[in-house]
Amino acid sequence: MLVYPAEKLMQQERSWRINFVNSLIGPKNLHVLLTRSPQGVINAAIFNSGLHIGSSPPYIGFLLRPTTVPRHTYENLRHFPYATLNAVGRSFFEKAHATHAKLPPEESEVERFGLALQSEPDEPLPYLAESPLTARLRWVEEHLLTINKTRLLIFAVEVVRVKADPDPDGFLRLDALGLVAGSGCDGYWSLDFMGRLPIQRTP
Repeated sequence: MLVYPAEKLMQQERSWRINFVNSLIGPKNLHVLLTRSPQGVINAAIFNSGLHIGSSPPYIGFLLRPTTVPRHTYENLRHFPYATLNAVGRSFFEKAHATHAKLPPEESEVERFGLALQSEPDEPLPYLAESPLTARLRWVEEHLLTINKTRLLIFAVEVVRVKADPDPDGFLRLDALGLVAGSGCDGYWSLDFMGRLPIQRTP
């Protein structure tokens, strides 16, 4: 067993330390958030920090890295508090990965990396056409984490679209949707469903 005290981690080369710590938690679901700038540019950004906040009513959250540098998703939300969540599938994960690139605000990642958009009636923003699981989100609040200046962005889930029926009890089989998970900044994993175990819920 290799042992890495925090002091030893801080002595490592920066990129090694980032890769090591970012992959500690393991694979997580990946989503591309689409937002709109004041100039009408559709911004696309990949996130692996999605969090379940609550179900009644439905809320989810995303962690945003410090805004000491431009974060177009955050800046766009402050202007127009809507986003679309687009789960990343095997068919387009390379294009989704590319949206981490730092482009000028007047250039859309959607156009630069060849992502196809799909508009729906009465929706404020488009979705990614290839995503099998999408949702309309409304930004409701944020919390600044003083320890490292990251921000927890909390969204109300207003509409969900999914290309496969959930189980009779509402459970979503994400593997059946062809979704991928991510670990660290650049690692991608396929999902392998192992089954469900009984749980006890309060009434």
